[in-house]
Amino acid sequence: MLFINKFIEILRDYTNEFSTYGIIHLAVDVVLTFIIIFLLYCFLRIKIHKKRALLLTLLFFIVYGIIYAFQLMITFKIMNWLLFWSMGIIVIVFSQDIKHFIETTFHSTRNENLFTTTEEKHQVIETLVNASVYLSKRHIGALITIEREDSLNALIDKAIFIKSVLSEELLTTLFFVGTATHDGAVIIRKNRIMCAGAYLPTTDKYDVPKSLGTRHRAAIGISERYDAITIVISEETGNISLTSDGVIEVGITEDQLQEMLERYLIVK
Repeated sequence: MLFINKFIEILRDYTNEFSTYGIIHLAVDVVLTFIIIFLLYCFLRIKIHKKRALLLTLLFFIVYGIIYAFQLMITFKIMNWLLFWSMGIIVIVFSQDIKHFIETTFHSTRNENLFTTTEEKHQVIETLVNASVYLSKRHIGALITIEREDSLNALIDKAIFIKSVLSEELLTTLFFVGTATHDGAVIIRKNRIMCAGAYLPTTDKYDVPKSLGTRHRAAIGISERYDAITIVISEETGNISLTSDGVIEVGITEDQLQEMLERYLIVK
């Protein structure tokens, strides 16, 4: 009974003796609180793209300011609670992006990976296409990452260092079943194979089709963090796929692969 009386007293104070304005004020406050809880539930269920996350953060502070101005105290307390815990949530959810941001900010991570001549570019593309088709026909799984401007030294340093001139024979041999480099990725810089057996960061996306395996998730993951492009050969289906900017093109043809490589690789 004491609790009920206390609760009624709080409502009386909040609504200014249950005035019409006070009741409307309370109703808006409660409805906004439920909307924020629902949006938080939706946010935790899906993977938000980092650009959208920045927009949501901006929107959060705009709404926070409006709520403070209108003194919606119930919602204001919820927002303060969210603001406190969101720091930890952001660190956990975007840990890889934060790590990448620190690396790109405090270290020189840009390379001049432009081809000197058109002939050099076409030779590399021809080698990549021929090797991909060879592996695809034999259902040999492969992960071939081509470095562009963003340096992949952090991944190269942890892999099996090769730094050999790119050739179809060497590239296909590295992915033969039973070799130490079969499961990892090959990283290519211009016309050289820099390393093999590299382990790429996988994507955190929840909407990746279940038919795509760990190689495809790794290819998407590296394209989310770097501007590199990655060719994936499926061991199960033999399909050729290519990832760029967090997007994967599945089941592309030989001609489509050549066309996409022509578009992504640049000559000085």
